[in-house]
Amino acid sequence: MKKFLAITLGATVVISSVLCAYAADNISKFSSKFRKNFKDCDKYEETVTALSEGEEYKFERKIKGWRNGYCQYEELVSSENGAYNISCKLSHLQLDDLSAAMQSRSKELEKHELDLFFEQKDPKTGKIKYVKGGTTTIKGNKAYIAWAKIQNNPYFCKAEKIK
Repeated sequence: MKKFLAITLGATVVISSVLCAYAADNISKFSSKFRKNFKDCDKYEETVTALSEGEEYKFERKIKGWRNGYCQYEELVSSENGAYNISCKLSHLQLDDLSAAMQSRSKELEKHELDLFFEQKDPKTGKIKYVKGGTTTIKGNKAYIAWAKIQNNPYFCKAEKIK
């Protein structure tokens, strides 16, 4: 059962990373209004579409504002092959890092070893913790790398397959 959970969560993490790959190709998919509102966590919604490897992806982004000291952010990523809802709670520092990465106009692609996590339940307390279950190499611009690091860390964001 543990292996199944690890494989399932690992696959979800990798899939959600791949679904966000469009950012590596086209930073302009983050509109100036989105970047401006995101920087201060002001409520804002936008929908963009992008092609990646011949498949069209739709991204419905919602900046929900501040709650309990965290910026609440949701993203619905969908294509013909399925859909994922990604819900994030971001700190001021993460918001600053992501905002700076989205402002970068560098077209230079970087490689990054992205940690993959899986859920583990403590048999004594029943508490859930996340354990590093390996890495995968990703390649993209600053914004892509920054978003992938945040969205693929279950302590900050939860990805859930909905279709």
